[in-house]
Amino acid sequence: MALSIGLALCAVLQLGAARLQAVEEGMIEKGVTAPSSRKELAFPSQGIIAKVNVKEGDVVTPKQPLMEQDARIELKRLEGLKLDADRSLIIRAKEATLDNKKVELQRRQKNYDEKAATEFELLQAKLDVVLAIAEVDVSKHEATVKTAEAELQQVRVDLMVLPSPVAGIVERLVQSEGEVADINKPSIIIVKNDPLYIDVKTLPTAIAQRFKKGDTLQVRYPNGEWQPAVINLLAPVADARAGTQSIRLEMANPENRSTGLEVEVRIPESAQTALR
Repeated sequence: MALSIGLALCAVLQLGAARLQAVEEGMIEKGVTAPSSRKELAFPSQGIIAKVNVKEGDVVTPKQPLMEQDARIELKRLEGLKLDADRSLIIRAKEATLDNKKVELQRRQKNYDEKAATEFELLQAKLDVVLAIAEVDVSKHEATVKTAEAELQQVRVDLMVLPSPVAGIVERLVQSEGEVADINKPSIIIVKNDPLYIDVKTLPTAIAQRFKKGDTLQVRYPNGEWQPAVINLLAPVADARAGTQSIRLEMANPENRSTGLEVEVRIPESAQTALR
C-alpha cells in the first residue's frame, strides 16, 4: 500500500514538473535545419576533368579551386594569341616610316617653294604622309583587336577552373578525374551550413502572423541548450486548408554541424495568445 502511494506521488510530481517545464518553455514547434546555400556547380563548357582538388566533406573557402579541366590546348592557343597581340615592333616600324614621309614632305615643300618641284610631286608627298598615318592607326587597331582576343582566350582558360563561390563544405563529387564535364549537370555540390536555416512548416497561421522578419526565437537540438535564431522569412502565402504558415529562421553554426536535423523551436507566450 505504501509503495502504491509512493509511486502515485512520484507520478504526480513528475507530471507537475513536466507542466512547469511546459509553462516555462512555452509552445514547442518542430523544425528542420537546412543549408543556407546549396550550390550545384557545373563547368560552362565540355572538357576532360584533369584534376579534383577536394574530397567529399572537405571545408572550402570562397574562390578555392575545386576542379580543373585539361587546359593544355587552350593554354597553347592563349600563348599564340598573346604573341600575335604584341604589335609593338610593327607599330614602331610604321611610325618610323611616317617620320620618314614627313621629312620627305618637308623637302618637297621646300623644293616646291623654290620652283624645284611640281605641284603633283608635293601632293604625292602629302598623300604619302596621310597613308603612313593610316598605316600606324591600322596597326594600333589590330593590336587592340588581338589583345581583346587574347583576353577572351584568358577568360576561357580561367573558366576551366571551377572555384567555390562560398565558404562551405563539399556535399558531393558528382564527377571525377578523367570524366568529360557535362554542362547540363553539376560536377560538384557545395553546401553552406554556417549560418544554417531552420524551416518550421506547421506553425498555425494565427501565431505566424504575430511574427515579423528580424524577430528572435529560441531553438535547440533534442536535449541541447537553447540558442537564438532570427526569422529571415515569413512565407508570403499561408496554407488556408491546413491553417498553417511556414517561417524560416537563420542560426549561427560555427561548428558546421550537419543540416537536415530536427530541432525544437520555442514559441513565446505572447504569440500563443493568438490561439486563445
